[in-house]
Amino acid sequence: MFSVSRSLCRRNIQRSVTKNYFAVRSMRNHCCTWQRKRLLVLQNTVDCRKLQCSILQKCYFRTTQSLHIPPFVAIFLRPALRIGAFLMGRRIKKWWARKSEKEKEEYKQWVKDRSNIILGCFGLYGLILFIYYITHLETDPLTKRSRFIIFNKEQEKQLGKMVLEVHLEAHKKDLVPKTHPAYKRLLRVIEKILTANKDLKSIRDTHWTLTVIDTPLSNSYILPGGNIFVSLDILKIIENDDQLGIVLAHEMAHSLLSHSLETLSDQLLWDFLIAIPILLVWALFPDVAAAIIHFIGERIVNIMYKLPYSRILENEADEVGLRLASKACIDIREAVVFWATMRTLTEMHLLPPELPWISSHPSHADREKKLNEEMTKAIELRKDSGCPILPAVDPRNKFYERSIKEQEIYFRQKGIIL
Repeated sequence: MFSVSRSLCRRNIQRSVTKNYFAVRSMRNHCCTWQRKRLLVLQNTVDCRKLQCSILQKCYFRTTQSLHIPPFVAIFLRPALRIGAFLMGRRIKKWWARKSEKEKEEYKQWVKDRSNIILGCFGLYGLILFIYYITHLETDPLTKRSRFIIFNKEQEKQLGKMVLEVHLEAHKKDLVPKTHPAYKRLLRVIEKILTANKDLKSIRDTHWTLTVIDTPLSNSYILPGGNIFVSLDILKIIENDDQLGIVLAHEMAHSLLSHSLETLSDQLLWDFLIAIPILLVWALFPDVAAAIIHFIGERIVNIMYKLPYSRILENEADEVGLRLASKACIDIREAVVFWATMRTLTEMHLLPPELPWISSHPSHADREKKLNEEMTKAIELRKDSGCPILPAVDPRNKFYERSIKEQEIYFRQKGIIL
């Protein structure tokens, strides 16, 4: 398949000698790693067979691609790793209990003699996870932050379809028809944000969907792949379309930043990391002690790492969402008013109390403060996007000038509270 006639080979080499520029250009298009000088030397000195060999070795080289894991496999692996480590640990403990004292001493000596090998295996396991981690880091184009993701965009779409079907089935009795005024209002604001941000490739490549549900929970969220869910109840707290645009832009930012994929990737990596500690805990300690250690360990990891990490992602979505809303000519000052309203309702005990250190979301006061700090840059971006001048009356000032009693009266007039 790769052989050529001697005369043809000589003709090709002679042509390459007399027309070095075109030969180098051709070789560079096909052989990405050859240097120009080495190509010229090969053209003048190698014979036909060696030239063919060098082409085969260099032209068809491919770097190793990232090992992406199908989402449904990752979802299955998470509980499987934990349950498997738990069962294996208990089985080892029962196996050890059946051994005689003499056998136990023999095994202990066996382990002691091979301690370096055993530690090396643990080290190799950690090294493999570390290499997998660093080879799956990517930089987000919107925030320039490096993050660990083990899924590609096509897999995100598949995961989105799968999760969407589950959520639609769960809320099939709560679905609001598309003819509902709230649905039309939400769709109008979403289209405004999408149109203003169509310069972003991720906006154009995402198939956005909207689902409105009639549930008593004041909530909105987004599933992988751009599937937005909004509860009718949250519209009671939102005063105007500007605040609605802020809430929707926040959810859309989660999708653009692939936060759901990042979270699942991070959780799966943690499950691989803690699988061995879980196994050792259940193998070395009595069941009651192992259960207590396991529970406390999970809570510590959750409070010290997972929840703070989730709050970071929420703050990031607030920041990017503010930018999306700015380009859509929304009065972004209403973002501060919305979270100030949520804070005030919490202080009035009309919303559940906040415990930020055990919450996956920042406190309303923190979000209010951070958005205030970002407001100057966001207003500049809004101005640069060709938007009309903001109204002279700042809604933040109007909010902060009201007393607590006046806030309560205002909320009642707006129908925010009954």
